Amino acid sequence: MMNRRNFLGLGLGALAVSMAPSSLSAIDFRKEKPKAWTATKVDEAIKELFGKTATASDKVKLKAPDIAENGAVIPVTVSSDLAGSKVAIFQDANPESTVAVFTVPKGGIIDYSVRIKMAKTGNVTAIIEENGKLYSTTKEVKVTIGGCGG
Repeated sequence: MMNRRNFLGLGLGALAVSMAPSSLSAIDFRKEKPKAWTATKVDEAIKELFGKTATASDKVKLKAPDIAENGAVIPVTVSSDLAGSKVAIFQDANPESTVAVFTVPKGGIIDYSVRIKMAKTGNVTAIIEENGKLYSTTKEVKVTIGGCGG
């Protein structure tokens, strides 16, 4: 039975969806750049995804724990004041290096949080692309219990 509260909730939800900008779309980077997802080294994955190498920069902020008690759920946050168009996260502890790639809408704020898996201690690298240039930062995360079957 539909009551007034449910009706209004559904109506407002439908209105919000209908007003979403049509310019929002997802790019399937697994189809666009498949070799980036099978690369076993971070540098190789970055080159496959972006076609160039990155420069280390303090403009990219990477927040991750120094020690992860459980490698199955490691919280990672990438943020920056850069006006970037893409954000990518990589790690070197698993067989495949690429973790996530985000397209940043024009005027968007770079503040992305994900939970990643790492089988062992390794480095997490964040890349931000701005005006064709790549900026990066890396942080080591020590894993005490492996997250990929360990």
